[in-house]
Amino acid sequence: MGRGIFCFEGQWNRDLRKRGSVLPTLELLERLGTIRFIHKDVATPDELWFYLDRWTLREYQDFTVGFFAMHGEPTRLCLTDWHSVELDELADQLAGKLEGKRLFFGSCSVMNATTTTLQKFLITTGAAMMCGYTRQVGWVESAAFETVLLDVLANGQRSNSVELRMGSAHWAQLSAYLGFRIVYNTGRAWRAEAAPRIPAQSNRA
Repeated sequence: MGRGIFCFEGQWNRDLRKRGSVLPTLELLERLGTIRFIHKDVATPDELWFYLDRWTLREYQDFTVGFFAMHGEPTRLCLTDWHSVELDELADQLAGKLEGKRLFFGSCSVMNATTTTLQKFLITTGAAMMCGYTRQVGWVESAAFETVLLDVLANGQRSNSVELRMGSAHWAQLSAYLGFRIVYNTGRAWRAEAAPRIPAQSNRA
């Protein structure tokens, strides 16, 4: 089994009776024997900072994939309707602590920023790469996509394993539709070529 995944999940719905979560995707992959994971709910910046600090401890060094699952806007993570965190704040909190780690922002539009802005985040934190969506995405499409993506992030041995898989003939159209984008700490960026629009389900945004 490859890298472990540490997931930070925000509160998707104001109505607490609703049960939207990425946890079933993580549990499916764990039951298939392809990943290990830690999942923590975060509703405030202080909760996020607490678990980020825990993630960077030596005892969790094998959990080298960070998965941020929450609402988003360009360069901003929205933990709830009331609390949000800028990528710059996140970078300052994690400065020099993410050497070689891979980050996935499962949040609408967070990656809709210049390559220079996102590379600055990587340089500050030391992470090897960051990937995520540049537009609003639907639950059904993104869940299918993330089942494959998280497996590749955890088990891909090559630095470009994610783009090779998600840019393959089987996944390129969905990658393009979701606005999926990768930025590496070398400054190189990748995204799938444009594809016909697929009718959307309800959005995560």
